Amino acid sequence: MKKYLAILLALCLCLSMAACGSSAASSAAPASEAAASEAAPAEAAASEAAPADGALTTVNAGKLTISTSPDFPPFEFTDDSGAVVGIEPEIMELICQKIGLELDIQAMDFDGALLAAEQGKVDAVVSGVTVTEERKLVMDFADSYTTITQAIVSKEGSGITMENLGDYTIGVQRGTTGHIYTEEDFGEKVVAYDTYSMVFQALNNGQVDCIVMDDAVAKSYLETNPGLEMGTTTYEPENYAFGFFKGNEALVTAVNGALQELIADGTVQSILDKYMSE
Repeated sequence: MKKYLAILLALCLCLSMAACGSSAASSAAPASEAAASEAAPAEAAASEAAPADGALTTVNAGKLTISTSPDFPPFEFTDDSGAVVGIEPEIMELICQKIGLELDIQAMDFDGALLAAEQGKVDAVVSGVTVTEERKLVMDFADSYTTITQAIVSKEGSGITMENLGDYTIGVQRGTTGHIYTEEDFGEKVVAYDTYSMVFQALNNGQVDCIVMDDAVAKSYLETNPGLEMGTTTYEPENYAFGFFKGNEALVTAVNGALQELIADGTVQSILDKYMSE
């Protein structure tokens, strides 16, 4: 009898252990499924955030967003319809076609245009920007496509030259190399304005005696401001280039590749000639 009871107890114990194992396996399966279910949305989000193979990372997907100060003819200005046109918008439009992006132009004053690129609010500043060592610290530059020099604009017969420039009040656009150079050399004699339209208004009203600015732009303004003349400075020639938010090497490389093609086939020079002659 005792022998039968022992066998019966052993059998019950085995059945009990089997039931416990089945219960544990059953509860583990839903937990594993839940973990997989939670991981799926995260993986999907990561997949959506990552750019497609070969795609360029930009502030706005599929677009090259640039900042510019459109009071800088012939490089950028507004036409009768209010659209921003000029040498640089035309070059950038062709570059965008080559690299598969839509050009998005954001107009603002020059100082703000520089800052927008530095802070990554736009992909690049395209506004007659001179490459300087200081600017290289806060943005990356594409290859230069043209060179300019600083000029002095004053009323006809004023007799203002580089030799006596410090005796006069000098108007400049804020943030430009003309502003930087003259402020270093002449300090309080320099008055900075947000736009060139304001600088020329100040000159015509007698609030400043002259303007120091890029020569190609000065020529354009002289065409619509009679009674003014242009003289030369002794400042070094400057290279224009497009300045990009620092660290986006793939975008700069793509723009450089397209730009070099446009330079090599003569397109850039033809655009420069067209607007300079106009």
